[in-house]
Amino acid sequence: MRWVAPLALSLALVACHESDFDPRDPARGPGSAVGDGSTITDGNFPGGTDEIPAALDVEPPQGAEVPNCGADCLSFCESQGFENPVHQGLCTSLWGVGLEPQPVYANEACRRLHVDLTGRFPTRDEVNRLCAGKTWDDIVNTLLDSEAFVEVNQRYWADRFLYNTRALSIERIFDMDVLVGKLYRGEVAYDHFAAIASAHPVLTRRHDTAGDRAEALFHLFMGRPPLGSERSDLARLYTLWTNGYYDHPTLNMRLSDSFIRYRCVDEEGNVDPESRGQCTSILYGYNELILTPDIRSVGEDNQMWSGLLRADEWEKLQMPGRLLARQQAFWETAVDDVIERYLGYDLGTMVPEVRAALVDHLLAHDGDIRSVHHAILTSVAYLQSARGLTDTDHRWTFGPLKQVDSEVWLDTIKHSVDYELSSCDHRISDPRDLLDADSISAIALLESSKWEMRDDGEDVRRDYSDLARNLGGCPANEVGGRFKIVSILTTSTQLNFVNQVCNPAMAEGRGAAIEKLLPAGVHPDAAVTPQLATDIVEHQVATFFGRPLTDDEREMAATHGDTCERARCRAAEFARPGCFALLSSSEMLFY
Repeated sequence: MRWVAPLALSLALVACHESDFDPRDPARGPGSAVGDGSTITDGNFPGGTDEIPAALDVEPPQGAEVPNCGADCLSFCESQGFENPVHQGLCTSLWGVGLEPQPVYANEACRRLHVDLTGRFPTRDEVNRLCAGKTWDDIVNTLLDSEAFVEVNQRYWADRFLYNTRALSIERIFDMDVLVGKLYRGEVAYDHFAAIASAHPVLTRRHDTAGDRAEALFHLFMGRPPLGSERSDLARLYTLWTNGYYDHPTLNMRLSDSFIRYRCVDEEGNVDPESRGQCTSILYGYNELILTPDIRSVGEDNQMWSGLLRADEWEKLQMPGRLLARQQAFWETAVDDVIERYLGYDLGTMVPEVRAALVDHLLAHDGDIRSVHHAILTSVAYLQSARGLTDTDHRWTFGPLKQVDSEVWLDTIKHSVDYELSSCDHRISDPRDLLDADSISAIALLESSKWEMRDDGEDVRRDYSDLARNLGGCPANEVGGRFKIVSILTTSTQLNFVNQVCNPAMAEGRGAAIEKLLPAGVHPDAAVTPQLATDIVEHQVATFFGRPLTDDEREMAATHGDTCERARCRAAEFARPGCFALLSSSEMLFY
């Protein structure tokens, strides 16, 4: 029983660690300790004001023919003086070989940017406020500096780390969320972020074995599974980690977390020369990772809760991430991930010069990942239309076309018609656990989150999360994660919700407020005329799609208005079915 005294001390340290617990800020871990609030760059990235040239007057490649950039092409591209790395890399496969990009419509570009950086579609008023009379560089910088941009990326990494409050400590989840926020505010370099993530309990506790942890790290930051030799070698740096639980005295909950099991040491706690090789990676040089136990370790298994680690110990444990960050493929994966998010295809593989230029750009800006976002968002690869036809099969000659996440669709409807709908919080996969804790702090934590309590206080509102999960969003991350699919199930779920919102059957007391579906000043009982019908459709298209009516839509609205006038329709009877038609259209799902 020689370990009883250390155990008592360890428990006292845990209680002391949690004594200052704030349910409004429950983050605990290495992510909260990094950074001092200052940014690593000033955020003024070059390349947002490049002048786009006309293509070189040569015969362009036909079909899927690989562009061949000769001497004239190289000379042309070198003379352009591009500052944007995407343009530097893309020129020899676009303008220099006689190809032209697809011109983009201003509304299309602004709507796309708003979705990508804020997480929902804008109304036309928002498009005008954001984009009218401003340079594209200024527009991009405005959104990159917004908290909405940070929140979109926090949700992105929540999906990648598979946050789940039963598999992971809620304190560690909130801590990683804080770290991601620092990354996208420019307070932490990308390689530093990866190093911290490599030894963060959201990664180490999510996986069972050292090999699984090494493989997860490769998937996250190298974009591929490791080779057998890579997996076994890097796993030696994860042998210290093991999984366990600790009792949170304030939340009154038993939380899943990572523990340290001291390896490669003898009975006296000194480094064991015979087993130290089991804690040493040799694939990227000689890298030994051994911690020696002290009074904080308890039990016959000689373990210590990770919450008791010192700052210098956290830094040692981050060796796997630091080793990967020395590899060129690490930086290539970083830019490829951003390319895929905004363009929806693998431009870095199709045109490797783009990837190489973006890597140089990222390194030149001290690993500030915002520089890559800025470069892509201000590039011609992003600022192209997805509409119309092109004379070539080369993917970079027309714009992105992507399917929205379910939260984008739901938040857009919720915002545009002020529909009563709750929300979900990517940090708390199952709020029921907090409710069952029978703790004031647990309830306070839940109430300070994005989840909304029901009026009876017995549970959170699940109208939003139930819908989103049927459509692939708000993932609980129990087994799988987020998904996107167009199927009978998702289509019927969407149509059922749109039916509730728009209420085309005119059921009394249901649906969004009719005032949101009609132009200002129009009474619901006003008689429909071709002009009023056009005004109603124009209002709804501006609200839902953020753009003006096309000529075809204007003509169609007038035609339906004429039919409705003869049938003596009321404005509400025209507006509600119109709402259903627009909200169930592909323009609300793809952009």
